[in-house]
Order: sequence, then C-alpha cells, then structure tokens
Amino acid sequence: MAKRDIRIGSKPYLLILDTINRCNLRCPLCPTGTDSLNRPRTRLDFERFRAVFDGLKHYLFEVNLYNWGEPFLNKDIYRMIAYAKAHNVGTSISSNLNIIKPDDLDSIISSGLEYLVVSLDATTPQVYDTYRKAGDFNTVMNNLRLLLRKRGERRVAHPMIEWQFIVMKSNMHQQEDAVALARDIGVDVMRFIPVGLPFDTPDKASLAREWYPVSDKSGYDYGKNELQYGQSSRKSTCYYLYRSATINPDGGVSPCCVVYDSKYDFGNAFSSNFDEIWNNERFQSARALFSRKKISAARNTPCYTCPLFDKSH
Repeated sequence: MAKRDIRIGSKPYLLILDTINRCNLRCPLCPTGTDSLNRPRTRLDFERFRAVFDGLKHYLFEVNLYNWGEPFLNKDIYRMIAYAKAHNVGTSISSNLNIIKPDDLDSIISSGLEYLVVSLDATTPQVYDTYRKAGDFNTVMNNLRLLLRKRGERRVAHPMIEWQFIVMKSNMHQQEDAVALARDIGVDVMRFIPVGLPFDTPDKASLAREWYPVSDKSGYDYGKNELQYGQSSRKSTCYYLYRSATINPDGGVSPCCVVYDSKYDFGNAFSSNFDEIWNNERFQSARALFSRKKISAARNTPCYTCPLFDKSH
C-alpha cells in the first residue's frame, strides 16, 4: 500500500457534486430509496453550484453531477452542465431514465453533457421490478433507444452512453442477454458492477445472503470474498481522500461518494472555505490511515471502518 502525506498542497481534480438527493425510485439497498440518508432532502440551486464550482474550477478535469438522487429532477441541471462545459470541465450524470420525456432527450444532447450512465439492471420488466421499485422497464428502454437514435440523427458523439448493470442474485442470469441487447441498440459502454451494501448497514451478512450472487462469470465468490468476517478481502489505497471532493446538496463534505450520513461530514462547503476543509483535522485523520503517521483520531473517522483500509498494516 502506498504511503501518502496527510496534509496536501494539491487540489481535487474530480468533483462529485450531488445536485439533488431525492429520487423517483425506491431501490431497497439505496439510502435514498429507503429514506435512511440522515440528511435534509434538498436540491442544489444554481447559485450555490456556481459558488462551489468556481472555487475549484481551475483544478478540475471532471464534475459528476450526481450521487444519491436522480439529477434530472433538478430544474437547474442543464444550466450546470452548460456552465461546467463553458469552463472546459467534463460532466457526467447517472440516471434511472424514468422521468425523461422526448423533449428532455433533445436537451440532454444539446446541453453538452459528456457522459451519461443509465442505471438498468435487467433485460425484462419482471427482473427489473425486483430492485428498481416504482420504475418502469419499458419506459427506460424506450428512452434509451430514442436517445441513441436522436444522437445518431444529429451526428454528434456526446453524450457517451453507458449501460450500467448492477449484478445481483435476481439478475445475474441476464448478463449475457444484456450484452446482446446493448450491442443491438448501440450503447457505447456496457458495464457490470457488483451490488453494494449501504455503508452503515449493521447486518451486512444477512443482506449479502439476500442480494449477492453466488458467483459471476469470472468465478468471483461475492459472499465469501467480499464479506468474510465483515471485511473486504480486496485492499487498496484510497484515492478519494487525495484526488476528489464529494459535496452534498446541503453543502456537507463527505470523505467519498460512498459515505452518505451527515454525521460523518468533514465540513460544509456553504459555510466554510473549501481549502480549509480540504486539510482540516478530519481529512488529515482519514489520510493518516494510509500514511506512516499515526493519529489516534483516525479511528474516529468513517474511513476506519471502510473495507479499503487494511487494519493488518
């Protein structure tokens, strides 16, 4: 594991700026869908977006305008995309694509959005409904097909479109069908990711038995390798603490995009200067976990319980 400094002079080049923490779906493993965010439900208005963005724009390569909600529920989302593009910062959005109307598809293409992730974990309505509660499979597929067709008619390359398929026990048998369907409709990227559990879930073993597939095509045994003794067996250095900033729509600064509870915030970007937060005691304590420096307060950060931190070192 690489050893790193705890106080750094560099700034984040990736901004994860959650523009809204409300959603039209009720996915059972999502803290938004289960109403367990422990954070005010709100949206980021354009003025506050601009204030946060302007403070970091000279360092940014990309801004992800989503995290714990459906970004197209924010009426200012297209202004935000256009503003970032005007400052030569790439933009990315992840959407369940349920609330989109045909006119919205034209706006998505015209906005300058560079990358769109479509969350779609099935190839049939029956399997889709097991996780994407309150969603409609046919609506998503129709929107995805129409978006790809409109982009082709306009002869533009963006947004690049990724079909993201979260692999679970209920849908693992549809992976090959998803690849075939993705090729048929012409998405740019087909990505499979393992289902994840909420950060603060007390009984992860029980949820793992309910949701984790036994294995995937690579032979990866999710139940054995991911949650053995409650810890992940896949250890690596955490780059979030050094390269990215995660800011919630209420201004709360999280250590990474996985942590959602406001009790773990490292500061608030609306009430404090981000430069001060970036190297404050909480950030330094978290970075100490991946440093030669030992700080007792490091155990009090959410990062101490993260599977990325190998406590054996």
